[in-house]
Amino acid sequence: MDDNKLDELIRRVSLFHGLERDDVAKIFSKGMTMRALKDDVIFYKGTVGNQMYIVLGGKVGVFKGEKCLAELGTGDMFGEMALVNKEPRSATVKAIEASHLFVLSESTFQYLLTKRVAVQVLLNIVRTLSQRLKASAANTG
Repeated sequence: MDDNKLDELIRRVSLFHGLERDDVAKIFSKGMTMRALKDDVIFYKGTVGNQMYIVLGGKVGVFKGEKCLAELGTGDMFGEMALVNKEPRSATVKAIEASHLFVLSESTFQYLLTKRVAVQVLLNIVRTLSQRLKASAANTG
């Protein structure tokens, strides 16, 4: 990954806030990327997974049935609850347009990241979940 792309991801991806550039480069060297075509399902509600995803390009939708609950674009993450608990996925995620995704597995997270980096990533996940919870409460209340 070139330096400009890495710098942009560090700025745009909340998962990487507070991490050093070298830490983010190491995360990318340990993970993998995947491509999803329009309408490809990334995962289904009710399945158990151990991977989280970051949208590097394109757009995905978070669905409950036919209803799109959220659209996520470059820099957004999803599936992070798989790194926090072992419960089934709470929604289906599919590509709304052709997308490029970074995949971070639980094993990469647990065994390959330093404790300092893992703690910062977890704090970033908690912040993201907290923001989503507040937004959800504001939309229903």
